[in-house]
Amino acid sequence: MMKVLTAWFTMLLLSLLLMPVLAMAAAPSIQLFMNGKQLVPEVAPRIVNDNTIVPIRVIAESLGSKVSWDPKVRKVSVDKEGINIQLFIDKKQAMVAGKSYMLETAPTIIEGNTMLPIRFVSENLGVEVKWDEPTRSVFLYQQASDVKDGMASENGTENKKDQTGAGGAVAGNNGSTDGKNAQGSKDQGKDSEKPASSVGSGNPVKAGEQPVDKGANTPTIGCVAPESIIKKAPLAVAKSDVSSEKKDAVTTGSSSNKVEAVKLTKVQSISLKDDMLCIETSVGEVKPNMFKLSGPDRIVMDIPGAELHASLAALVNEKTKEGNVPLTEPSETVAKIRYSLFSNDPSIVRIVIDLQKKSELILSDMLPSGLIIGKFVNGKDKFRIVIDPGHGGKDPGAISKNNRREKDFVLALGNKVSSLLQNDPKVEVLMTRSDDTFIALSDRVAQAQQFEADLFISFHANSINKSNIRGTETFYWTEQSSDFAALMHRHVLEATGFPDRKVKQERFFVIRNTTMPAVLLEIGFLSNPTDEAEMHKDAFQNRVAASIVAAIKKQLIIN
Repeated sequence: MMKVLTAWFTMLLLSLLLMPVLAMAAAPSIQLFMNGKQLVPEVAPRIVNDNTIVPIRVIAESLGSKVSWDPKVRKVSVDKEGINIQLFIDKKQAMVAGKSYMLETAPTIIEGNTMLPIRFVSENLGVEVKWDEPTRSVFLYQQASDVKDGMASENGTENKKDQTGAGGAVAGNNGSTDGKNAQGSKDQGKDSEKPASSVGSGNPVKAGEQPVDKGANTPTIGCVAPESIIKKAPLAVAKSDVSSEKKDAVTTGSSSNKVEAVKLTKVQSISLKDDMLCIETSVGEVKPNMFKLSGPDRIVMDIPGAELHASLAALVNEKTKEGNVPLTEPSETVAKIRYSLFSNDPSIVRIVIDLQKKSELILSDMLPSGLIIGKFVNGKDKFRIVIDPGHGGKDPGAISKNNRREKDFVLALGNKVSSLLQNDPKVEVLMTRSDDTFIALSDRVAQAQQFEADLFISFHANSINKSNIRGTETFYWTEQSSDFAALMHRHVLEATGFPDRKVKQERFFVIRNTTMPAVLLEIGFLSNPTDEAEMHKDAFQNRVAASIVAAIKKQLIIN
């Protein structure tokens, strides 16, 4: 009996010891990309204290920097275009241009390779870094233009702040609505950006993109994207406002003698491989619009400010005004891909994908300028929406002079939106709270994540110590949410009739930590008598609720 027990305990001990090893082995390795091109270092990158460290050779080769080593003090120096960065092995102190900074993760040596924190070094060399959690990938891009901090002045116009810190973090952003002391939405959980001297945990940073002119006369044939970019593409591209169009017949548009003031992007190639659509263009940022049509099912993509490369234009049929993309392999999803110059003035290239079955086209937002890459996925029968009325319970939110509480207004509006959505069999709704209950910010995020929501909408009302300030504003954080925020703002602004305080990018907790497209709505100001009176009218709430539902359905292309 003792032998049996001893053997049993031995097996149990071994299994407990092996669990961390197995868990570590199960975690997928971290991948590196520079402007869309995958980098393969000798030693795999690691995550230490929520910071990614990579071999020094990757920094030297991919960023075009010079690296030197001082063995006496175990110091690594990275130099590029007059910028000098000094880091010390196993020490968190770093020097940039003679100034001292503290790192969250110290450089170290692993398997004989010096490992440096990629975000701190890259951003100080003018290269922006973006972390993609679903694919566990680090994307490096060339430096972008100056970044706006999304702050608003009292009249709703954006104020540009100077960039500061060696890493280019935006300073002076305290989170208030007028840049001083807005009181509304205290549970939004916004915190200011960390400067580069405190390297963050890898929250998304907007990737800078440098346009690459591939030449006006030499098209490239097809293109290939790293599969990891598409495995869980984070962005469904903006839906066109012309989705009410009933046919996709291609026309040449109206003729005009007007000379184009802006250089047109040339669509150079269109290809399909493994249900992955790849469109290569010549120069400039390309932002296509998409909508779906039925009878038969098809996806229509319009590329504004574009024209066909001569090689594609030569294949256009004179009668139909269309060209066909040859499919080199059979597809269970795509029956045919057609293209044309849909309009001359303005110049628009239209691509029509005829489908074999109901499908969605999900585009990646982590590619350099000049590439449009999307993955076809099975169309959804049901969409999941999270409605998040802010505050609740012990947290009243903003309180007006008439003692009206923000938590009551947003709950009433949220219930109206939920009721309207539940009338649609294609929609499943989750409310983070349906009564006067306090829900922590982290719990709101957890609910949305566990629900695997397609969209997240948080409802709030504003307040400020100046009663003349009023208006509607919409917030987002991640790039995958920007188009949804713009769409939602247009609908809600029209419904409220309030002054336009614009769409802004801010680090509010619930929209920063959810992984689906997420927006935070500030319907109006409880501190303004006009806004407050309107916001508590039943007709107003019904109108705004209907506008929110309309924006949701348009975003998800629910007919």
